[in-house]
Amino acid sequence: MAGTRLGGDAAFGGSAVPRVAGGGSDVTADINVTPMIDVMLVLLIIFMVVTPALAFEAKLPKAKTAAPEKEERVTLGIDKQGKFFVDDKPVSDAELENRLREAYAKRPDDHVLYLKADDNSKYSRTLTAITAASNAGVRRIGAITEMPKGAPIAK
Repeated sequence: MAGTRLGGDAAFGGSAVPRVAGGGSDVTADINVTPMIDVMLVLLIIFMVVTPALAFEAKLPKAKTAAPEKEERVTLGIDKQGKFFVDDKPVSDAELENRLREAYAKRPDDHVLYLKADDNSKYSRTLTAITAASNAGVRRIGAITEMPKGAPIAK
């Protein structure tokens, strides 16, 4: 018994550490995260596809004390008597062209006139206004209209 060791591979004279049949010493206890990553990528793709399809609506609060901001544009109005108004100030036929020229001298890049004519004004008054605007250097004229009651709003 002097030449043999007890327990085969046992150190310090004890018995050998039991081993799993067919297993080696390279057993690892790491968690396999590949299936979890696959699931997360599928969920990410689903959320990326579904999220833009959701309609987002926000109901904005209404202000009670704030005044609307004044728009910086030149507006030419014609009332039903045929009188001209530049930015809501009355203008005679003789000074219309000069008043428009003064208004556009302050804005060298903007040559758009917004025309607001009464439905019952004469067409000749509108043509007089367009001619004066053209002579004053206006390059575009936009018509301001009123929405009829009950008309659907185009989006």
